[in-house]
Amino acid sequence: MNPREGSLVIQRCRACGTLLAPLIATCSACHGVDLESVSSSGIGSIVSSKVMHRERYGTQDDPVSRTIAIVALDDGPWVYSWIAGNVPTHSGQPARVEFKPSAMVERLPLFSVQTYQGP
Repeated sequence: MNPREGSLVIQRCRACGTLLAPLIATCSACHGVDLESVSSSGIGSIVSSKVMHRERYGTQDDPVSRTIAIVALDDGPWVYSWIAGNVPTHSGQPARVEFKPSAMVERLPLFSVQTYQGP
């Protein structure tokens, strides 16, 4: 299977079928090394997040704020990522996110916060 261009690509172990985060070299379930790239739905929930303030190199501008997070994909694996926009706090619901196609920031995928669509 060829991953769709612009989709979030994760790994699948050919031996046991476990879905794994991108850039993984060994299956955490069976320790197999025969992995294939597959497309993810790109939708998940934020497990943990932290706002980071970084100075812009070589400038006197105000620091840039970015949110780094661990996202539990609906497909199964957890991935480290950047979050575009503000992460809601104390909402009582998990923050749902969606991958922004073709968006990579410092080798991590970029997700945007989605409005909760309740039952």
